[in-house]
Amino acid sequence: MGPDDEKAVTTRLDTDELDALRPHVVELQNGKFATTAKLNTTKADVDAIFSTHLPAFARSQGSGPVQVVFWAHGGLVSEDSALKYAQRNIPWWLANGVYPIHFVWHSGFLATLGDLLADHLGELAQQERTIADPASAADFTDRLIENLLRSIGGPAVWTAMKDNARRASEPEGGGTYVAQALRAYLAAEPVTIHAAGFSAGANFHRYFVPNVVQDGGAAFKTCSLLVPSLSTDSFKNSLAPLLGTGIKSLALFGMQEEVALTDTTFGLYRKSLLYLIQNALDPVPGTPIVGLQQSVFNDPELDALFKTFPDTGLAEAAWSVTASGPLDSRTAATTHTAFDNDVPTMDSVLRRIVGRDDIVSYGTTSHAAILNSLTRTTRSQW
Repeated sequence: MGPDDEKAVTTRLDTDELDALRPHVVELQNGKFATTAKLNTTKADVDAIFSTHLPAFARSQGSGPVQVVFWAHGGLVSEDSALKYAQRNIPWWLANGVYPIHFVWHSGFLATLGDLLADHLGELAQQERTIADPASAADFTDRLIENLLRSIGGPAVWTAMKDNARRASEPEGGGTYVAQALRAYLAAEPVTIHAAGFSAGANFHRYFVPNVVQDGGAAFKTCSLLVPSLSTDSFKNSLAPLLGTGIKSLALFGMQEEVALTDTTFGLYRKSLLYLIQNALDPVPGTPIVGLQQSVFNDPELDALFKTFPDTGLAEAAWSVTASGPLDSRTAATTHTAFDNDVPTMDSVLRRIVGRDDIVSYGTTSHAAILNSLTRTTRSQW
């Protein structure tokens, strides 16, 4: 969900709609429970998820462990967009027997960078017109944008967003309270947990997942990262060491290099957002990012770790466009912002979670009717 989705948010959720999200949304501000947001979250709300809402859903599903997924959105997302995205996706998860918990973690700092670039659109276009060769002009403009973002404080904005993710898993953070409540629930109930994050959501999960599995108290069956804007060093220091223990299986969905180089960001930058992060926003220019195919291929450790079909392993990668092979390893997204709305990608994530190919596809149009039915069934057991 990215800039294009921001434009699509024309209506805000009313009070009843927000209350309907409460069993599935944890909203954070600066890492702590939100107190001045659209959907403020309290400790009591989190307690209710594990004492009331999740048990009721489990009873409605019959015997066997319930699948619970913790979703973390990306960095180009406003609060309104994140809540609308949760409203859209929650019915789909529920329809497939998965209980979703969406973290809305106020990460929308990068949207301000788009506004700043837009202020310089005329200047950039004028300089681009001075270069005859279109390819050379695009490269020239991209370098101008990278240098501009560095000069106006882009790295500080990016670092601040990552700090928000980190604060959530500090001792007083909202993510830590959720992790503690989850571990207590797991000690008594047979549920299977999963983590999924889009873009900057990988930065959220690099702290949340280890927070949950510390001391061997729990394990995520799957962890799915969609075009993760996470440095390779951060990945190696946080999630990679958990493979086989705290994370049973990890999947990476990203773009092939040639596809990423044809993407655009903010309508101005002629590459994927991950290149902009790497070249303009990361404090160290050129820092390898695990969501970029060449960063994986150029790192012997990661290249050996991430298997691609027909090879399999604890960590697997699907590089878009992948339209063949296992149904849980497909992706058709050709832009960075498309991955968390791409039907093959989202269906692949779901299939890894539920362990079967027969699912209600992300492309279905009957989500609302399914949610109404499931909500009536679940609430009758509260």
